[in-house]
Amino acid sequence: MIVLGIETSCDETSVAIVEKKRTNNFGKILSENTFSQIKKHKVFGGVVPELASREHSKILHKLVRKTLKDSSLSLKKIDGFAATMGPGLLGGLLVGSSYAKTLALSEKKPFLSINHLQGHILVSRMGKKIEFPFLCLLVSGGHTQLLYALNFNKFKLIGETLDDALGEAFDKTAKIMGFGYPGGPIIEKLALKSKKKNTFKLPRPLLKEKNCDFSFSGLKTSVKRIIENGIKQSLKNDLAYDFQDCVTECLLIKTERAIKLFKKKFRSGTLIFSGGVASNQFIRSRLKMLCEKLMIEFVVPELSLCVDNATMIAWAGIEKLQNGETGDCLNLKPKPRWDLQTIC
Repeated sequence: MIVLGIETSCDETSVAIVEKKRTNNFGKILSENTFSQIKKHKVFGGVVPELASREHSKILHKLVRKTLKDSSLSLKKIDGFAATMGPGLLGGLLVGSSYAKTLALSEKKPFLSINHLQGHILVSRMGKKIEFPFLCLLVSGGHTQLLYALNFNKFKLIGETLDDALGEAFDKTAKIMGFGYPGGPIIEKLALKSKKKNTFKLPRPLLKEKNCDFSFSGLKTSVKRIIENGIKQSLKNDLAYDFQDCVTECLLIKTERAIKLFKKKFRSGTLIFSGGVASNQFIRSRLKMLCEKLMIEFVVPELSLCVDNATMIAWAGIEKLQNGETGDCLNLKPKPRWDLQTIC
């Protein structure tokens, strides 16, 4: 089974061809090409929707042709065409999904409508045997959620951010501190240079609440006040470390509660840490230690599969096809806001 996937939900234009191997049911990337728009948006300090959709339109056809050439496959060898249909920026979703629908129509093959978050969650199963149900901590620029993955198409939300997503909080904090975009990698690099920990008293919102929800806007505001009151350049590394340490503690405490709830309900399983923020090595290492303490398997996708990519979209398409979905989705419209719990 071979599926071509297209991802255009934000500022990455990505095309991939993935094959499901009969021998072990795992996936193999036959080819993938991704064009990043970071340089285009960096001057604005964030993603500009109109600019993003224009760039997707300019580059997508070239990427599809290159990806097919790199795989040494023709369109006739593709069994299905998958595209991100939400959540994301409407302009970009329209560009990618329209292109994939056209390919599906021309080749008389299935078109598979993929939820971007579903792609992030399922991609770990491409190279490792992970049984349902499992627990997922999904942390990206637009989402911070704790979910039960009950099957390939059924998810139960047990906690989420009440305001800013953590990836967004990283970006905004870096901007407040006078640095560029994207903020996550910048904060992580600065934190590594810190020589004095716990210099600043930053709030840890909702930690005393007996739920699995998060809040990061108050933390961001606290950083803003520190900067406005004046701070030496040399202390910015320490502030970056304290911010990163603070959000990690929030993730750990809420995730520990979620793991205990999960194990009480299902006894055993796996925690998957996915999304762009899963690239952060500091947060990864702390979550790994937590899982070792609570005796639950810990899985993180490869770094290249944490950020937005078309491989995860193609693989989600494969999971849909192998579970009997026909790909009769040509009349569906993109959904900029698409809840995972309404995915079916």
